[in-house]
Amino acid sequence: MLLLLWLWAALPAVNVTGRPTAHKNECPPFNNGTITVDSYQLYPENADFDQNQCLLYFGSLFNASVVVYDPYKAETVVLIEFPGVTRSKTYHVGGVAWDPYTNLISILIDSAVPHETLDHQISGDDYILRYDPATQELVWFLNITEVSQGLYGGQQDVEHDSRGHVYVLGTYPGSILRVEPDGSAIKPWYLPEVIDHRVAGLTGFAATGDILLASDAENNTASGGQIYRFDMAADKGTPVLVPKTPDTIITSLDAIYLPPKYGGTVLLVSEHERGVSVLRSKDGKWESAEYLGRVPNDPSLDAGALVTAPVEIAGSLYMVEEWFSDPIVNGTVAGNRTEFPLVDITSEVEKLLAA
Repeated sequence: MLLLLWLWAALPAVNVTGRPTAHKNECPPFNNGTITVDSYQLYPENADFDQNQCLLYFGSLFNASVVVYDPYKAETVVLIEFPGVTRSKTYHVGGVAWDPYTNLISILIDSAVPHETLDHQISGDDYILRYDPATQELVWFLNITEVSQGLYGGQQDVEHDSRGHVYVLGTYPGSILRVEPDGSAIKPWYLPEVIDHRVAGLTGFAATGDILLASDAENNTASGGQIYRFDMAADKGTPVLVPKTPDTIITSLDAIYLPPKYGGTVLLVSEHERGVSVLRSKDGKWESAEYLGRVPNDPSLDAGALVTAPVEIAGSLYMVEEWFSDPIVNGTVAGNRTEFPLVDITSEVEKLLAA
């Protein structure tokens, strides 16, 4: 089913609050192993599993759309497109996340320019949207650029807290914005002391309770990136380093993920060509972490495969694979690929946890 969401005709909603919404459904266990999503030009930058409707949401990066996939039926059930945005070359859709407190979906539409220029130029508009999968309607949307004023950008990820706030992560140089629960306003929550868009900073979000974890590429230095902790109950965000033991270098950072099956104690960190690193905080406070090891990317995949995100589907853990280097098909904005594997890493992660 094709669903068109017209941003320009939507009005901010005031009737959606941050009050928790209980899951209405219990998703059946998913034990299908490695699967292949058949979706022309999907090129997924991020993915999240809606534990209420048992559907997988992909941010289709280059086409700037959202693909809603039923892993149990192995088929796409909804394709969400945005007139004036989708297949425009100007925009990407990367960050997409299910909100466990409201059962709404948060979607980031971001300018392609910062990601496609060597010095990460900040140009064009970025938007944060709230979508209701039950009614298939747009709840509200906000223009992020009206707040950032073109000083910082590269929006990539989104998270939520129990009070209804939505958090938006930007990479250049590393920013966090917070949206009011009713979608009425968006404000800077964390900004670095020096605003320099040429610097690559935050890359991914993961939340548990009032703890917000963020990966920082540290401008891709040889010493690797780090994980920082923020307190979402605070009025402003203050990064606190999460030291890891051993202090193994993690590089080529992208999305991070706290699999629901581990209750906020295990963090999966995507590292593009290297695979997924596994960190653990046994008490779930993330004041420090154990570095348990890395699940390498699947060497049998086509050349150029990069891990952009980890995701859990009803108990099974996966690496989301992307091919940024595929040649663009003439007359389109993406490559010619149709098959996109989700590589099952459940057993490898379990072995690292048991060691």
